[in-house]
Amino acid sequence: MRFKIQRKLGLRLLAVSLVAVGALTAAQAASAAGKPNIVVIQSDDQTASQFTPEVMPKTTELLADHGTSFSDYIVTTALCCPSRASLITGQYAHNHGVLSNGRGGGYGALIDKGNVLPVWLQQAGYNTIHVGKFMNAYGKAVADPAEVAPGWDDWQTLFSGDGRYYGYSLSNNGEVVQKGLANRDYVTRVITRKAVGAVRRYAPDTKPFYLQVDHRAPHVARGNRPGRCGGGTRAPEPDPADLHMFRDAPLPRSRAFNEANMTDKPAFLRSAPPLGYRDQKHLKKHWSCALASLVGVDRSVARVFNAVKKAGEIRKTVFIYISDNGQFFGEHRIFNGKVLPYEEALHEPLVIRMPKRYRSGAPRDDLSGEPAANIDLAPTILDLAHGAPCPPGGQCRVMDGRSLMPLLSRSGSWPAKRGLLTEYRVSTPRSYATCDFAGIRTGNSIYVEHYSVVNLTTHNCDRTLQVERYNLKDDPKELQNVCRGGLRTSCPPSHRQADLERRLQLLRVCAGIKGRDQRVAGRPYCE
Repeated sequence: MRFKIQRKLGLRLLAVSLVAVGALTAAQAASAAGKPNIVVIQSDDQTASQFTPEVMPKTTELLADHGTSFSDYIVTTALCCPSRASLITGQYAHNHGVLSNGRGGGYGALIDKGNVLPVWLQQAGYNTIHVGKFMNAYGKAVADPAEVAPGWDDWQTLFSGDGRYYGYSLSNNGEVVQKGLANRDYVTRVITRKAVGAVRRYAPDTKPFYLQVDHRAPHVARGNRPGRCGGGTRAPEPDPADLHMFRDAPLPRSRAFNEANMTDKPAFLRSAPPLGYRDQKHLKKHWSCALASLVGVDRSVARVFNAVKKAGEIRKTVFIYISDNGQFFGEHRIFNGKVLPYEEALHEPLVIRMPKRYRSGAPRDDLSGEPAANIDLAPTILDLAHGAPCPPGGQCRVMDGRSLMPLLSRSGSWPAKRGLLTEYRVSTPRSYATCDFAGIRTGNSIYVEHYSVVNLTTHNCDRTLQVERYNLKDDPKELQNVCRGGLRTSCPPSHRQADLERRLQLLRVCAGIKGRDQRVAGRPYCE
């Protein structure tokens, strides 16, 4: 998508108690329109560069062309489970507890599991429906893997850890359903049918509905069927009707691809060997299969949209399209995966189509360039729902994100030069060369400190301090680490550098928003 940067003014104040603070807020001004239905559609491992009119024409036409696209939207931890935890809590990983997918992470690490977005929406009078993939390791954290997670009225959810597109299990409100190998069992088709069925069931209800559709595509498959995306290699699995789509799509080769000079990078990345012919051949296959798998997701968006339209609810429904994180395709010599705090993993699509009545009648802004993140989605959804982040009779969760309504309704302002945190931490090495890092990303720069990296000899996590800083305006492909060689002593001794270091240390422990929340144990506010 083509983006242009547009700056807005000011700061929206939303009290957790929803008590008015001064001038009329966007949510209050829109309250006369009632509570909208809200549909969140999330892909898995889709890069921002894969969200194009050529790959997803229906989504572009139905959502992007009639909605607001956010050109500077990131996920704060570029990994499936932490990202999804931020979606349903509005918090950074250091506050919700899910800092990784697997051992020591996953759903089991989520703090206060009954105090999450679907519970809050139930409190606000919504029917809540989940369809598709949920949080990693959910089945290991509950007594029964088919168990319904807190807050969901309708639970049509794939078993966690089952990364197959065929021959998988799902929970139909606690009842195990096994899917086979027939074309109709293709996971995107099943998710779509269930999502469309949910719209037909809940649209006639007097209560509004919240529908969260979590697709598996374009994540790599486990146990592919024979075909061009199978053959023993892990690649995304396209719909049977789309097997030949994007077959000849070239692998993107930006200046970051197979980066020629890595001497500027931290030591733990500097020694990465160039990608060879076989690596590049595999990446091309992964890329083309990912694009083909997104054709089914695009078709799914249209079917859900049309079901809402047929039900007569299109003017009362907000649509949000996102991905949980990006993916590397050879950039910076990174063969695959995500996590590492580069734009390919962090920078994601966000499109929100919102009827005019919920924008307080304001004209639509087709593009916003303000820094936004997945921690902002729960506050935005609650704003629309006139709800609060509080479970029945329990203590409210303090969200770290901000409602995007001031940008969507042009009714307020946004903090100038907002800094967003990116973080990741594991106690034992996983699939990545870093074990513990934190970074601050602003509209034109990113500064990252790696506190622990994998020792290639012992395969343990060793304490260190290796740093990276990039000027995203002049060096969007992150080819020139301003802190040459990854040493903090090599960073330019400037006020800007000192400011980034200071703000990063505050963001690492931040909680809540100034003017909206009370301080949490004396900790600094988030930006």
